[in-house]
Amino acid sequence: MQTLVDSFLSLVSFDSPSFEEDRLALYLEQKLLSLGLSTQYDEAGNLYAYLPGSGPTVLLNAHMDTVELARGAKPVVEHGIIKTDGSTALGADDKAALAAILSVLETIKEKRLDHPNLVVLFTTAEEQGLLGAKKVEKSFLSGIDYGFTFDASQDVGLAITSAPSYDRIEAIFTGKGAHAGFKPETGISAIQMGCDAVSAMHLLRIDTETTANIGSFIAEGAKNIVCDKATLVFEARSLSNEKLEKQVSSMKEALHASAGKHGGTVQIIHDRLYDAYHHESDALVLKIFRKACDTLSLPLREEPTLGGSDANILNALGIPTLVCSIGYEEAHTKGEYISIDQLTKLYLLTMELATL
Repeated sequence: MQTLVDSFLSLVSFDSPSFEEDRLALYLEQKLLSLGLSTQYDEAGNLYAYLPGSGPTVLLNAHMDTVELARGAKPVVEHGIIKTDGSTALGADDKAALAAILSVLETIKEKRLDHPNLVVLFTTAEEQGLLGAKKVEKSFLSGIDYGFTFDASQDVGLAITSAPSYDRIEAIFTGKGAHAGFKPETGISAIQMGCDAVSAMHLLRIDTETTANIGSFIAEGAKNIVCDKATLVFEARSLSNEKLEKQVSSMKEALHASAGKHGGTVQIIHDRLYDAYHHESDALVLKIFRKACDTLSLPLREEPTLGGSDANILNALGIPTLVCSIGYEEAHTKGEYISIDQLTKLYLLTMELATL
């Protein structure tokens, strides 16, 4: 049996940015099959595995993809910390979770431990907006009582009790081109329309439950031409759907008002990428998590988040799923790291949740 750290380092050696998870998936599948699980894939490349037991049916979920910055990661182990040489991200998001789940399954087989019915779901393209999870085959997940998504930063022992709905808005302003020196008054500047719209919006931190942001503003053109096209991409998220709808409505109003003011047009494309969820204090999945933390003497924290995960999709499918922190820090940056202590605690917590 590989040690936990060796397993993690092996997984990090696979480049698996979003949409390039195939090699890692095959490696994971071979490991799962060797441990006696049955496996299958769906059309999105999500990997499912099953280990029959007795009692409830429990889902263990993590994602296989990393951000592009983790390509070519060269891990370094120093003073109990696993990081990279500083040229890439590490990919502990979410390979620490993959390593913990594999190690738990190896221990269950080696020690012949009693366990509930276990369903493993390793998803693709999570970093691109939960794209793999959105295409899960619900019939492959039938009969699950509750589940755990291992995918959050901070020390092990944190349970995410709420997560937001998330909307994406793309606004395409169309104006009228004109020579900026000879006849600027005959033009309609798409850049000016976009700027006026943004300046009229309430953005960034709206309240404790709601945020909004402009992620990109693209307006290509020559400096001596009144720009006739500009594309802006916004996001808004909130733990409250009512607040989210109010925020998005105000942003759309600003877009339309600016186009009307300048005599141009705006095309708005609005998508709900995922829906919010909230676990009540007496939810079974939370009770199970608390019991596991108590057994291991882990400091328990229960907090909401304004980030999304596969759990947003799984909860929407009717599978009560709790997001658990897995101990990494500085995800998606060249400074990403995880301590061996936190990786070990993640393994122990996963073991408790998989054998309760």
